[in-house]
Amino acid sequence: MKLAFVLASLALASNAALAASPSHEMPGSMPMDHANHQNPAAGAALSSTLSVSDCWIRSLPAPAPSAGYFVVHNSGNTGAKLKSASSAAYGSVMLHQTTHDNGMSKMSMTHEIAIPANGKLAFKPGSYHAMLEKASKPVVVGTSVPMTFMFDSGEMAQAMCEVKPANTLAQ
Repeated sequence: MKLAFVLASLALASNAALAASPSHEMPGSMPMDHANHQNPAAGAALSSTLSVSDCWIRSLPAPAPSAGYFVVHNSGNTGAKLKSASSAAYGSVMLHQTTHDNGMSKMSMTHEIAIPANGKLAFKPGSYHAMLEKASKPVVVGTSVPMTFMFDSGEMAQAMCEVKPANTLAQ
């Protein structure tokens, strides 16, 4: 119980620090052009081999960014790359990875994430996640938000993501 409280406190503190900065980028990281994060799925076909499950969003009070977590499944015989995600509920959705080095956590944007053939990849706290910024309206705990995921093949997958409180540590 004590560990869960400490982890929840650390997660909230790190998100609060990000929200206090002019952008979500960490001090010392290279500035990024975020104009291409929103990649609408217009004209893309639903994939028959790529899917997303267990999607949830850790909601934080505005203007702090929220984070989305999910599992990407690939039932195909070839690997795939997740290129982007989008949601009408947010003005910006970026794919990020949290890495740990010498006791320090660092969050960085990633342009593509490999999903193995006949495999899956979990996006979870402390690892890969979707950074959700600029909510178009208040996102309410207990509701669901639609998200669209775009892959290198031009195919897409869709999922409904349950909005959970800020102190949620995992699905």
